[in-house]
Amino acid sequence: MTNNHRTAGRSTDQQQALVSIYWDYQNIPNYKRAKDLLIFASGLGYVVNQKVYDNWKQRNKTVQETLAHLKFQCFDVSLSIKNAVDFYLSMNCCSEASMSSYPHTFIIVSGDGYGEILIHDLHEKGKKVIIVARQGNDSHNLKKLADQFYSIDELPKSIETYKLAA
Repeated sequence: MTNNHRTAGRSTDQQQALVSIYWDYQNIPNYKRAKDLLIFASGLGYVVNQKVYDNWKQRNKTVQETLAHLKFQCFDVSLSIKNAVDFYLSMNCCSEASMSSYPHTFIIVSGDGYGEILIHDLHEKGKKVIIVARQGNDSHNLKKLADQFYSIDELPKSIETYKLAA
């Protein structure tokens, strides 16, 4: 008997991984890599969530509109508390991980040290974690703790590598 999970109008076998993207836009403000990120994520499984966090009132509307057009959910975190985006992203990510009993990969687009706690929590829930960060603006421990690590600027090359391996 096969358990099926409905995702974006598609049926997936339990063995097919689900993929969620959680993006700290304050940490990596590069909307031009959004398409690369989606291509990369879809190569790993079915993308079920694409969430991006920032204080959108302080950004050019074009950035948010471009991301929304690509089906990213843009969460406005306009609190002036230090690391507010990190807290919201982590809380929502862990909540989703707790509810998903399927094989699930979480792509965290950030490089902040807070990610160490998040990686630990996701691994405890049996989830795979991929970190995408800016070169030189990443925590050394994130590289060691994550299942995989990529530089945001190297995503196009990583996508090509995946295509060749398939």
